[in-house]
Amino acid sequence: MENGYVILPRLLSDEELAAAVQHADDLLKDAAWSDNDFDGRRTRRVYELLSRVGAFEPLLTHPRVRALVTEGLGEVHQFGMLFLSAVDPGQGAQAPHFDAGVYPLPRDVEAEVNVIWALDDFTTGNGATLIAPGSHLWPAGRRPRPDELIPVVMPAGSAVVYSGRLWHAAGHNRGEATRRALICEHVLPWLRPADNHTLATGVEGLRSLSPELRRLAGVAPASPYHGFIGGQDPEQWLHRSILG
Repeated sequence: MENGYVILPRLLSDEELAAAVQHADDLLKDAAWSDNDFDGRRTRRVYELLSRVGAFEPLLTHPRVRALVTEGLGEVHQFGMLFLSAVDPGQGAQAPHFDAGVYPLPRDVEAEVNVIWALDDFTTGNGATLIAPGSHLWPAGRRPRPDELIPVVMPAGSAVVYSGRLWHAAGHNRGEATRRALICEHVLPWLRPADNHTLATGVEGLRSLSPELRRLAGVAPASPYHGFIGGQDPEQWLHRSILG
């Protein structure tokens, strides 16, 4: 609440981390560098992860992380942007930003609570995410000075949970190895998420997900009259459509 972020070190077991890293490498094999400066011209991103969630599921549903997100946004929320990131050597620092800036909302509205999972050690040398502590409480229009940004240093298998209002940026990877991370945004249920997870995953793909992931994908209604389909909870609709 004070700093706008918290680091949860070593949440994953050795087995969970190894499986997540292997899954990440499989997904990154054919990924190309981004074509713009913000995403990073020496950074690879993989989207549409719910259709191939695999070993990432323990990360996306980790109880300690889920508890913090729920505390910030309430019981019903949904995934925002969800992607795998690989920051390759030589990638410069990203422009500072705050994730909730995509929404035209007052600065004091907590619209997002987001998570970065470290699949490699985050160090000052390999471009660990830079954050401005306390910046989630800054007024609109204030931007961080370079000396106000500090690196989120944490070992592989850790997660940083942070407010969508917190100013941050990917750091400069001056090392010789790629820094991999899983980025998972969570937004209020009445906002349109950055990723269209239901369309990307498809009806059959949604059915294959666990109930928790399915609701985080946007299936859960925000209220009885917000997010229903055919006058009913989408879970009921999915079940009835299976039965014909």
